[in-house]
Amino acid sequence: MKKIFQYIMLAVVTIVMASCTSDIEETTATTGKSNVQLVVGEFPAFGDSQTRTIGTPDEGKTSWAEGDELLLKMTSKTLGTKYAAFKYNGSNWELASGELSYKEDEVPTFPHVYYAPNYKWEAGKLVLKEGKAAGTDEYIEGKANITPNGQGINVSFADATRNYSRLRIATNQDGSVTVIAKFITPANTRGYSDNTYTLTPDEKGNVYLYGKFFKYSSIIVKNADVTLVDYFFQKEIETNKSYVLDATVVSLVGLSTEEIQSTIKNELNKGKADIRLVLSDDMTNDDMDAIKSALEYAKDDNINLTIMGLKKVGNYALAGISNIKSLKLTDTEEIGEFAICDNETLQVFEAPKLRTIYSGAFLYCPHLQTLRFGPIENAEEFNSPIFDNETDRIDLILSSDQKELKEDRNGSLWEASQTPYADSYDHNTKHFINNYFKSIICGHSKH
Repeated sequence: MKKIFQYIMLAVVTIVMASCTSDIEETTATTGKSNVQLVVGEFPAFGDSQTRTIGTPDEGKTSWAEGDELLLKMTSKTLGTKYAAFKYNGSNWELASGELSYKEDEVPTFPHVYYAPNYKWEAGKLVLKEGKAAGTDEYIEGKANITPNGQGINVSFADATRNYSRLRIATNQDGSVTVIAKFITPANTRGYSDNTYTLTPDEKGNVYLYGKFFKYSSIIVKNADVTLVDYFFQKEIETNKSYVLDATVVSLVGLSTEEIQSTIKNELNKGKADIRLVLSDDMTNDDMDAIKSALEYAKDDNINLTIMGLKKVGNYALAGISNIKSLKLTDTEEIGEFAICDNETLQVFEAPKLRTIYSGAFLYCPHLQTLRFGPIENAEEFNSPIFDNETDRIDLILSSDQKELKEDRNGSLWEASQTPYADSYDHNTKHFINNYFKSIICGHSKH
């Protein structure tokens, strides 16, 4: 006789959320052979949800929810291999597709059971559903076995381990955001890849990525043409853990100088060390001075300042900022004379789109440790050197598109050639614009 797990043809299945065998036997003993239960253990929530830099910790998903699916594979010696998907309706797990069947006098095995929302069974293989992309949801394998009385299937994710991490990206944006992930391995894939996702924040403003993130991986989050965050991983992060990336922003566009000051002071009063500002290209020197003046109210010199939307930084515009540890200009392509100078507490400067640098840009920054530039095309030192003399303390990160810079006969102007910088003598000797650096990373290579 053939025992069929095919709920569409049978009565409504009663589902029990339990893990103890005695409970299973008690609830299935009175049911007929055509009424078989799927017994599912607790959802395997991330045990270490260290996503604490923004607001309260975010544990993410912690329990089964309506619409969740489980994908099962069953093998019977007599009837072969069957595949099925079960969907949770809030109280019951119901067969959504496929079938599971075996002979009454044998014990079937379940080689695989998955919680993988982006996938479906197709011709005995897991394939992405239409419109889904690897790396935007979980991919966890659990265990399943037949209950002792043969009336149900026990499903457990208690011993499941993830070989990937979760990255929570916190935003305060309306509508979708674009996430560009480079040099990562999305969940359920192999090797490294570059991926672009369009994601809609949940009710808390979060979007998620699931994958492996390595040293030199990068994440760019954009809203339309504005880069909200451009993050470069300095080290590989641990698997089976949850991390956060801050993509929340404060817009200063259209505000008066008084409103700019009060807005930034309000952020500081909240205890924030990460200040992320959206500016427009028509910001005046008075506006920039208002930003610098407000930052003087920071309690410690540990402010991480990010400025978005500003394509050109004028002469002296961001010089002499108090209390900043790092400065990131996500959209800036040009910085003017002495634009970043005299920042005594600055340790890290990043401008991943930077193409042009003028005289004195980084003078008098005695604690500078890391510089990250875009593909520099022009640099000039007519009025002053660009850097302090002690660049041998600085790690320089250049774009993989960086070309070798050629110096003019007067030694004060450099222009990009056609030769990749990674292939140049200067790269091998850790020189850039006639300065010797502690290290130079070009793309994913380090010399």
